[in-house]
Amino acid sequence: MLFNTLQYALFLGLVLLGLRVLPARMRTGLLLVASILFYALWLPAYLILLLVDLGVNYALLRAMLVGKRPRAYLTASVVFTLGLLACFKYAAFVIESLLAVLPAVGLSGLATAWSPDLPDFFLPLGISFYSFQMIALAVDTYRRDIEPVESFSRYVLFISFFPQLIAGPILRGAEMLPQLARGGEMTPQRTRRGGWLLVSGLLKKVVFADYLLAPFVDDAFGAPAVGSAAYHLIVTYSFAFQIYFDFSGYVDMARGSALLMGFEIPTNFLEPYLSRNPAEFWRRWHITLSTWLRDYLYIALGGNRLSAARTYFNLFATMLLGGLWHGAAWTFVIWGGLHGVLLAGHRLMGGTAGDIDRPITLRDLPGLLFTAHAAALLFAVFRAPTVGDAGLFFSGFMTMDFLSGWPAVQTIIVVVCIGSHLVERAVRPRVGRLQQLAAHTAWGPAVEGTLAGLLIGLAYAVAGAGGEFIYFQF
Repeated sequence: MLFNTLQYALFLGLVLLGLRVLPARMRTGLLLVASILFYALWLPAYLILLLVDLGVNYALLRAMLVGKRPRAYLTASVVFTLGLLACFKYAAFVIESLLAVLPAVGLSGLATAWSPDLPDFFLPLGISFYSFQMIALAVDTYRRDIEPVESFSRYVLFISFFPQLIAGPILRGAEMLPQLARGGEMTPQRTRRGGWLLVSGLLKKVVFADYLLAPFVDDAFGAPAVGSAAYHLIVTYSFAFQIYFDFSGYVDMARGSALLMGFEIPTNFLEPYLSRNPAEFWRRWHITLSTWLRDYLYIALGGNRLSAARTYFNLFATMLLGGLWHGAAWTFVIWGGLHGVLLAGHRLMGGTAGDIDRPITLRDLPGLLFTAHAAALLFAVFRAPTVGDAGLFFSGFMTMDFLSGWPAVQTIIVVVCIGSHLVERAVRPRVGRLQQLAAHTAWGPAVEGTLAGLLIGLAYAVAGAGGEFIYFQF
């Protein structure tokens, strides 16, 4: 059930109706049933795996609290969760990569003799996201950073809360468990914010990502070596904005759904292509993943507490594994590793993320242009089906006929995307003030309602129900 469909609108409407009709003591139960049903509607087998994962991890969590060897139970929880993730997501990739290497080291006979028929697993939806959420909760409980989860049903709801179950944001116990205990707080302000986030997310996904950008990007990567350097440059920008609008659109709709039910979940994007350096980019892009990697991997490896060489290694290793988290393909590994090189190089030159809320000035322009282009070019590696396709794509920049076949219409679309990014940066700090003005103006609610209706109508007029979100494959 995709967020950008009428089926989800009906599902969410029924849940909201139930939350407003049922007594407060029954709302948590309704959310639990709705979350389980939401996941089961994709494929029932996914639900069985999720429940097994939840049951084992909760049992280990309770044993960690009452047992004499809490660290052993924590280790068992992490190993089990990562093992399950690796089995479904990486087993085939590791075996196929090994078989490809054997002939190069003189073991072609072994490669021929040992060529197992690998089962064609369906990757369970959201497994990368909910696995990291389980690990974070286990580690935070072990460290006594949060109060222990008081019941299995609360634990299941925390992990499976349906707005963010499939593609995040990755929630932390400290920010979500107290809200679940209170049952959410539905207010007019949250309802208004939630409604507008749903509308903005729908526009980002259906109009920008699916209608304006996806067809051009799909055609280009279907024939990665075709076209001039200018053409490849516009393709690069197009996919950079496609993945941004697609993923941030999902997060907007997830946050909007949660707000309508009375829950605050964190943002995941803050205009990332307006970052002034690579470190700032990762404080603006996929924020809950980057903070998870920092808190549970980078710091665990030693962070910057050891030697300078070890710090650079930790940065590189963290981003390399962050790339692998996205999928079982060498393109993701290369993408993550190159981001690690960028972060290490930025740190080597004495750079920091700086104050991300500081206004942009002309002095920031070189860093902003470098960071935006570096991120966009690396996303081309991310998008390419194989490393070979990535190589073919980048070979397109070497053509001597730079301007041949300049895609004029797509260039205008990219300019519109850049403009919307700038508008988003300008408007975001003022959203609360604008909504307050609308709420206290006689015609405000009518204007808001009419505008929202027109934007929703536009979304469905140009693109129908839209397609799957890109991050569903991770």
